Amino acid sequence: MADKKTGVAARVRDAVAGLIEGAGYKLWDVAYYKEGPEMILEISIDREGGISLNDCSAVTKLIEPLIDEMDPIEESYCLQVSSAGVVRPLNRDEHIRFVSESRIPVTVGLYTATDGKKEFSGIIEEYDGTDIVLESGGERRTFNKKQISRITAEFNEAAVEGGYNEE
Repeated sequence: MADKKTGVAARVRDAVAGLIEGAGYKLWDVAYYKEGPEMILEISIDREGGISLNDCSAVTKLIEPLIDEMDPIEESYCLQVSSAGVVRPLNRDEHIRFVSESRIPVTVGLYTATDGKKEFSGIIEEYDGTDIVLESGGERRTFNKKQISRITAEFNEAAVEGGYNEE
């Protein structure tokens, strides 16, 4: 089921990215997951100055007809368009590269403790697609992506000067 969910999210991302970007927003992420009894298709957006409820509504109206036409999901689901938020999961390589280049502090959660800790905060110094070098408390630590359960970054106005642009 995880592959099916990932495939749905990727197809929807590819289909809606141009529309969202063309309307002046930045597509942060697309996720398809189960929450309670419901399946959720969540589109996270951003733009300079932040996202309002009106922005979410406008983007929903923009992409809903396309998603309905492409019909990527067999079962019933709920479409949610939301702000990417202040604290964001870094689910894509582009996200990790962006925070590394922008020197935005991150929190890395591990599946298994290292030096008695399962969480480290710091700045990503290097990222090669497989390993992350994190400067944390004056030390450089290298983590393989397979060790990492989650990475989050706190986006505030100072952190996102210049904005996120997916490549």
